[in-house]
Amino acid sequence: MSDTKDTILIRAPNWVGDAVVATAILRPLKSHLPDSHIAIVAKQYVAPLFRHHVFLDGITVFSGFADGIRGISGGTGIVLPISFSSALLFKLSGVKRRIGYRSECRGFLLTDALPLPPLKEEHLVENYKRLALRLLGGSTDDEFEPSLFLSAKEKTMDPFGQLPIPRGCTPAIVDPGSAYGAAKEWQVEKYAAVIDYLAVKKKLPVVLLGSARARQIADDISRAARHKPYQLTGKLTLRQAIVAISKSRLFISPDTGGMHIAAAFGTPQVAIFGSSSPVWTCPLNKNSRVVYKNLECSPCFQRTCPLNTSACLSDISPEDVISHIEELI
Repeated sequence: MSDTKDTILIRAPNWVGDAVVATAILRPLKSHLPDSHIAIVAKQYVAPLFRHHVFLDGITVFSGFADGIRGISGGTGIVLPISFSSALLFKLSGVKRRIGYRSECRGFLLTDALPLPPLKEEHLVENYKRLALRLLGGSTDDEFEPSLFLSAKEKTMDPFGQLPIPRGCTPAIVDPGSAYGAAKEWQVEKYAAVIDYLAVKKKLPVVLLGSARARQIADDISRAARHKPYQLTGKLTLRQAIVAISKSRLFISPDTGGMHIAAAFGTPQVAIFGSSSPVWTCPLNKNSRVVYKNLECSPCFQRTCPLNTSACLSDISPEDVISHIEELI
């Protein structure tokens, strides 16, 4: 990559959901800096999110630290993660201007070290927006909204073609798993009740989707449902999952990466929040509905319930989710 002042490198977050939210800064950057070469620097497992993005000029993919240093150089860098290593990567790579938050004692690695705002008290997109505005020199009327794009070939794909779904019937997707932990996972029997409702009342086939780590809970849901969902959990690549989510009739999930993918496409969705907070990571989608029990202990952001009750999830009933489905469909 050429070492020029017009090169803008953006170190992407390492979580799928955070990486999708980070795409919100791409349109404003390209709008105000149309002649700049804007490139994402991303770990291998999140890099596919950025393929075919119309506001990007390049993607640098790296697996290890040394690999990253060899792959990038020069220009201006926006360091979205707040980790020490992400700032060090741009420093050692020779990125001339490095914009990021002063966290983990890394301020000396940045040329523009902004004070770290209180985390989880505003939406994550505001954190990323603030860094982009530092580069742009101030406020802007641009909207900071996450966006993903499909290739021409992907737009013609039928991601559900391998399933015996009636022709012309667009399915709903349920993505029940969470890489974060059990404190984000709704109960199996409640997912099953919602699936049965969709099958009977809405005549919608349901597809279970998620990473291979979610296969166990997906299998449990399938066994519990009277009207069996179709199983694609752990069977799709990230790009294939993106295509499927973009073409689904409805998306139901906890606070997951898939939730933010659905939001980026404006897919009607119901998001179930447990230990995390919709203030921090709600889907940025006018077609979304959030189910959240704001208990005295909420949000705790723990992977497992410290009170051993999981009340923030167990208090959410299938009817809570169904009422929002009625609004969307």
